[in-house]
Amino acid sequence: MNSKPQTDARDEARIGKQIRLPWSKAIEIAVKSIKVRFWRSMITMSSIVLAIAFLMSIWTSTAITAALDAGPQHDISVVRSKTIVVRGTIDGTAGAPTPDELKSRFAKDLVAAQLWNDELIEEKEDAKDDATSDEKKKLDVEIAELKTRATADKHVEFLHTYLKARRQRLESMKGKVDAVLQQERVGSDEDVAPQAPPDDSAVAAAPPVAAGYVGDFLLKMSPTDTWLAILALLVCLVGIANAMFMTVQERFREIGTMKCLGALDTFIVKLFLLESSALGFIGTLLGIIVGMFLSSLRQLIVYKSPTLTYYPGLNIILAGVLAAFIGLLLSILAAILPARNAARMEPVEAMRVEE
Repeated sequence: MNSKPQTDARDEARIGKQIRLPWSKAIEIAVKSIKVRFWRSMITMSSIVLAIAFLMSIWTSTAITAALDAGPQHDISVVRSKTIVVRGTIDGTAGAPTPDELKSRFAKDLVAAQLWNDELIEEKEDAKDDATSDEKKKLDVEIAELKTRATADKHVEFLHTYLKARRQRLESMKGKVDAVLQQERVGSDEDVAPQAPPDDSAVAAAPPVAAGYVGDFLLKMSPTDTWLAILALLVCLVGIANAMFMTVQERFREIGTMKCLGALDTFIVKLFLLESSALGFIGTLLGIIVGMFLSSLRQLIVYKSPTLTYYPGLNIILAGVLAAFIGLLLSILAAILPARNAARMEPVEAMRVEE
């Protein structure tokens, strides 16, 4: 009558003596496994690198394109608003700020205007080296005018001149960027005429156009890019799962030996998840770097200096964080089923299959 309880007690005592290895030991075994199967691990990691690099390149390209689409227009709107305020001071419009208030309010713009004026003077000074005597006299007059307009008592007119010149540069740059954006969207090499800038009177009361929110690039992905990214990630998931299944088959004897020595099923699962996570983490980081660098380089070649001017750093960082999370998540999900199969193996069965 008491044989069954005694048997259960003995089983519980035997189970209680099973080895519970710490995380550090699991990490050590996982690292050794990756080293032993280095090239197979590299092939597994390459699928992660390529998939994440493709995803990151799409997100980086979309973020830069969105920034170039909104950034110049935002700056133009800001410069227009400042120009209207300065013009009101010059014309003596009711409610317009005084020259002293304007100097305090637009202190940074005055510093930028001074730097711009100094660059113009330096350019004309350099041009005198190869100029004729008549051209030198003309350049001297222009240099004197540039130095005169930057005096303290003419700061309002000087600021107005600078803002008008800055607006012209921004509108010229926006026209070139819009033309390239249009060609990129339609895939055409035909010249696209830039739109005429709106009149100041039409935008005097309009608020500046927002340069885009952080993460807004996700909404600007084309359906084609979205599906390509999803397919790339699915291929990555299948590739990791297949590699982990092969790893389990190659390690039947090792798994059986560990279970014979008392390793728990949770330790076996922990071991394979750590190995897959390590490969996923390293591959994801490499993929983020490769995708971001190549896409940024391509955009820099296509759009030139505006890419650096309006480079969406926050959006790129957010894209990298999302890509890292997705890569690590896929690596863990792909290893769950192979790890569970390895943990459920009977030690004797595992040793027999290896033989």
